[in-house]
Amino acid sequence: MLKKKKGFTLVELLAVIVILAIILAIAVPGISGIINNSRRSAFEADVKMIITGIEYQILQSTIDTDITTPAVGDILANIDDYGADPTNYTAAEITSLDPITVTITSSANSEFGAWTATGATKASVTATPVTTP
Repeated sequence: MLKKKKGFTLVELLAVIVILAIILAIAVPGISGIINNSRRSAFEADVKMIITGIEYQILQSTIDTDITTPAVGDILANIDDYGADPTNYTAAEITSLDPITVTITSSANSEFGAWTATGATKASVTATPVTTP
């Protein structure tokens, strides 16, 4: 009487492993691209929020004399006044108030990764990756 052997052969297991490796090779670059795009979008949204905060402070300064109009220059020290977390940024500067233009760089270890938005107005914020020399 012959026994029926149960289980998979080595060839069948290798075939499954090869198929899984091919699927992973296709999926991993796509997933990392999605993550990178979401970080860029989050950074752009944060920059737009900072610009909105600057606009709000300008509006408040026209209504209330106790509030000062933001000045052109470095705003990194008080970036939390505009609703942003200062630990996420290495540089933040208002370059113009009419129209509001900012230059903002996030740190590499921030929740966004290393991005910079230069000369961006609220209508057209575009982030570019920071390149290290």
